[in-house]
Amino acid sequence: MTTEQNKQIVKEFFERFSAADAAGALELLQDSAVWIAMGRAGGLPLSGERDKQAIGGLIEDVKAGFTNRIKLTPTGWTCEGNRVAVEVESWAEKSNGTVYNNFYHFLVVVEDGKISLIKEYFDTLHVKEVFLDDA
Repeated sequence: MTTEQNKQIVKEFFERFSAADAAGALELLQDSAVWIAMGRAGGLPLSGERDKQAIGGLIEDVKAGFTNRIKLTPTGWTCEGNRVAVEVESWAEKSNGTVYNNFYHFLVVVEDGKISLIKEYFDTLHVKEVFLDDA
């Protein structure tokens, strides 16, 4: 696949995630896909590794956690071979009015037309404030 095709697969994945289309997003993942949310062990409950089934659960949890759908907006792309790096800004509102507006860097590996690995880097303090302190 070309670099542009790999970028399109990643773009479509985040569009489906934003639309809370778990089934559609999972179609773009290899069965052995892994999502790693970077963070120290024992830190945030969402830090660590998820398999494909857990990624679907994450999409459903995000859908349930906000009054509107989370909007994931790519703001920058760097692509080389099967590696796609994308900067993303999120925006969503909880039922109590708290706004979740985080900034991410995702490194995504695409193999044979499907995503095999997602590494997520994000503002862990903001996650703690919005989801743990403001529960």
